[in-house]
Amino acid sequence: MMIMNSLCALALGFALDMMLGDAGGSMNPVNMVKRLVAKLENILKNAYLESPEAQNMAGIMLVAMTLLICMGISVALLLLCYKLNVVVGIIMEGLLCWFSISGRDMRRSLLGVYRGVRTDNISSTRRYLKKLTDRDIDDLSTAECAKCAVEAASENVVDIVVAPMFWACIFGGLGAVFCRVVNIMDNTVGFKDKEHLYFGRVAAKLDDVVMFLPARLAAAFMRADAAFLRLDRKNAAEIYARDKRHSPSPNSGCTMAVAAGALDIQLGGNESRNGHVTRRQRIGDDLHPISCNEVFWISQLLTGTSAFAMVFAAFIRTAAYLITIQIIK
Repeated sequence: MMIMNSLCALALGFALDMMLGDAGGSMNPVNMVKRLVAKLENILKNAYLESPEAQNMAGIMLVAMTLLICMGISVALLLLCYKLNVVVGIIMEGLLCWFSISGRDMRRSLLGVYRGVRTDNISSTRRYLKKLTDRDIDDLSTAECAKCAVEAASENVVDIVVAPMFWACIFGGLGAVFCRVVNIMDNTVGFKDKEHLYFGRVAAKLDDVVMFLPARLAAAFMRADAAFLRLDRKNAAEIYARDKRHSPSPNSGCTMAVAAGALDIQLGGNESRNGHVTRRQRIGDDLHPISCNEVFWISQLLTGTSAFAMVFAAFIRTAAYLITIQIIK
């Protein structure tokens, strides 16, 4: 029964995200984890020497302590709720899944960028784009903001939608929490700038491992949705095969390549975070300029990819339940 309980919890979390989006305010668990990582970073970086070996050890301690705290709280809540009542336990597990998925808020931000680009309102465009990415965007033009939005959405669909659902499919709500916490640590300390080159190495490598399978599943789901939306399905498959490794991360290039191919655009190139410029290879072919239309279609691809991920999770969990029943018999 635990197999179906976790499926019900994932469905509840997915539905809550679709209807409500992220839980707002300072008590949002995602924001609480970000503050925890930032506090531990300040403590640990000062507690260890500036040598590469010491900073790497500090990074290991940050990962271990963050996971221990977050997973310990999650396990305690689930044990308590399931002990009280199965329905209460499913609701709590569903809340954990909800806190780990952020699809609707990403679509809202994309809609804001779409409206801003369409009306050439650069201030509105940048305001909504800041919710999608932590890149330096203050000097970007409207067209560059549209490109940045497509890149951010095509990357984030793995990190905050498909990957939490994939790990929830395997390990229930705890899997979703683990995945999201790992991604938060990577986004906070995993950048390869001078300050985090050694301190954030473990967090970045762990994120690469956790996102490896979900990234490739998300690319498959996005290709299927591109066919459903009558986008350039053939080019999506070709660009994926050709350019999926054209990214500093072993995972982010997968969905970016599918998006670039399906929309017949070119992504990649230099990007800046906190003044640190990262040079990225180009993904896709520059067949036409990126405009508000591409922002709209990446939002549709995000929605379809999320739906395919939910259907996949339901199929896997249901199959596992039926197989278990047959084995017991």
